Amino acid sequence: MVFTKVLIPTDFSAASMVMTERITEIPGLREVVLFHARRSAGPPPDESLIRRMQESMQQQGLMVTVVVAEDDGTDVPERILRAAADTGTGLIAMGVRDQGLLRNLFSGNVAAAVLRDTRLVHLLIVPQSGGGRPPLFENLLVPTDLMATAPEVRSVLKDRAGDGTAVLLHVIEPGHAGTEQEAGDRLALLRKDLLPTEREVHVLVRTGDPARTICAVADEINASAVVIPRIGKRDAAGSAPLGSVTSAVAGCVRSPVLVLAIPISLKIETRELRREEFPLAEEIWLDYHQLKADPETDRVFGVFADGTLVSVARCRRHPDGYEVDGVFTPLRFRGRGYARRAMDALVEACQHDTLYMHSVRNLVGFYGAYGFVSIPESDLPPTIRSRFAFALGEMEGANVQPMRRAAGPFRR
Repeated sequence: MVFTKVLIPTDFSAASMVMTERITEIPGLREVVLFHARRSAGPPPDESLIRRMQESMQQQGLMVTVVVAEDDGTDVPERILRAAADTGTGLIAMGVRDQGLLRNLFSGNVAAAVLRDTRLVHLLIVPQSGGGRPPLFENLLVPTDLMATAPEVRSVLKDRAGDGTAVLLHVIEPGHAGTEQEAGDRLALLRKDLLPTEREVHVLVRTGDPARTICAVADEINASAVVIPRIGKRDAAGSAPLGSVTSAVAGCVRSPVLVLAIPISLKIETRELRREEFPLAEEIWLDYHQLKADPETDRVFGVFADGTLVSVARCRRHPDGYEVDGVFTPLRFRGRGYARRAMDALVEACQHDTLYMHSVRNLVGFYGAYGFVSIPESDLPPTIRSRFAFALGEMEGANVQPMRRAAGPFRR
């Protein structure tokens, strides 16, 4: 990938200035934005130091713009991201201190917040000690989940630097399906799909914890940089701002890390589960009263994100009525509207019957959008009412509100 314009944040510490020393190792670079965010409590920036940094990069044939942002009450990371957007830079390059990236990225500092919050701009993180390592883009380690190689990764691999090598690495987690031979065959196909390329590409399969294995291999091959997406398929269905593997790699790797902001398109499917799929719902319900699904009485509706069940809702037939319950989305998948999709499907399919439920009180408004109205406990059918007999008539004390939806068309 040709990064023609790069933003380098600096607070003039030795760590933050490492990028000005290694800036020419970024292939295709033509323009640099040297950015400093002032703090109200700190001294004014040393204009002579900024000028020397600017002149040093200009002497290397780069066009350099200096931006000093006054303290406007917002955090420094927010001002860095705003500057990247305002100047149209495609890459933020940051130097961090030694002793691994963990303490630098996850201790509430600027680099940590930029890594967490940047969604549209790529981020290059370079530790201060780089002695003995090759140029940044010479010997790349590229972890892969065996999905088709993203265009952004392809572009990075095309840009040859020095001898120009790369290793495609797939890590098989213990207990997961698949063998090293199968993974190796798929890696070989990915490598073939990358050809022709001037860069020599190798493939490698290992078994173990993904992040620890990636970090170990990076040391083993003396990787000049680890190239990894900010979020992978395993986390894309959730609301986490940063993928679990990428987060962990940033915590243990000693090589520079190029975190690519790769857009991920998920296939979302909402439908009723087949009875042989009920165990999938029960896995989700482990964290929700450990409910069990009964094929004789239950209809279960789910939302699948790229084949992974991420939210469920159940309609159970009792002798005297139909009850909605088990509406649950695991914590890691919340914030994406999956529960609403599951309820849409349930109410659409069950609209011809009167539906009852025990809603937790803070979700009364949510279910009200589907036509459920609050009712006294005495209006519940006996078998449904008996499920909360432990409350002894004190629904409010149990934080539960009985509700009913009259049979009728579903309209959002």
